[in-house]
Amino acid sequence: MRRLFTVVVVVFLASAGSTVAQPELGARSNPLVPEKSSSRIYVGPVVGYNRVLQSSGFQSVANDVLCPDFTSGIANGFYVGGSIEYLLGKPRDSKSSIIGRVIYNSLPGNYSEPGDRLPTLDNQGQVVFSTVEHTAEIQYSLLDVELIYKLNLFNSNFGIVVGPTVGFVLNSSRVQSMNLVEPLNAQFDPKFCATCEYTNNGRTVITARDDIPGHATVRIAVKAGVQYEIPIGRLLLVPCLYYNFGITEVSASDNLRINAFQTGIDLRFAL
Repeated sequence: MRRLFTVVVVVFLASAGSTVAQPELGARSNPLVPEKSSSRIYVGPVVGYNRVLQSSGFQSVANDVLCPDFTSGIANGFYVGGSIEYLLGKPRDSKSSIIGRVIYNSLPGNYSEPGDRLPTLDNQGQVVFSTVEHTAEIQYSLLDVELIYKLNLFNSNFGIVVGPTVGFVLNSSRVQSMNLVEPLNAQFDPKFCATCEYTNNGRTVITARDDIPGHATVRIAVKAGVQYEIPIGRLLLVPCLYYNFGITEVSASDNLRINAFQTGIDLRFAL
């Protein structure tokens, strides 16, 4: 019995040693056990957050010298879509690739400028002077097509990315308004603007609802940033950070340009 036990232990250890000594995938081929070739193409969804920076020069109320110009707008947006990556060179040793993306991109902007003190009405219908704030909200969205070059650095999974993006405008709506800041018991006199829309119990007057005048139907930009690839089997989890710089103006008449910091995650599945 002891001899049988010794033989079993020896066979077990030899088998374990043989298993440990097996070559890693790709180290040496065994014609009797074909290894799985590395994929050259990865596809998957992308999702992320936009911190949008807009610069412009349109006036709160056009042709009114008392109304300020809107010069900068900041807001939060998002992007979502899909990507395909094609590895350059031998897939197993590749450190560069071309990445194509098609995404829905939301790049809104919120503007706010202080205004003058204007005569308004209090709860008793008496005239009081109120502090006014001018605001504008721009909803701007595109269908973006991107072509990005990726290069991994220092023989690592850390990479830099850069490339052009062409966006086809889906929405370019704009709402401009004047809001009463103080006193809290005041409201606009309905005679202030007979054709305007009043909301917020008369404390907000919407002076314009329109599309951005003269807006381009296409926005051309360049994206540059960094990413890090986390392999999970045949899946890549890729957190990334970009700066999206608009080359073309959104609207020449309003001197409107849109840029954005973008951060998100790509999931890339090997085909």
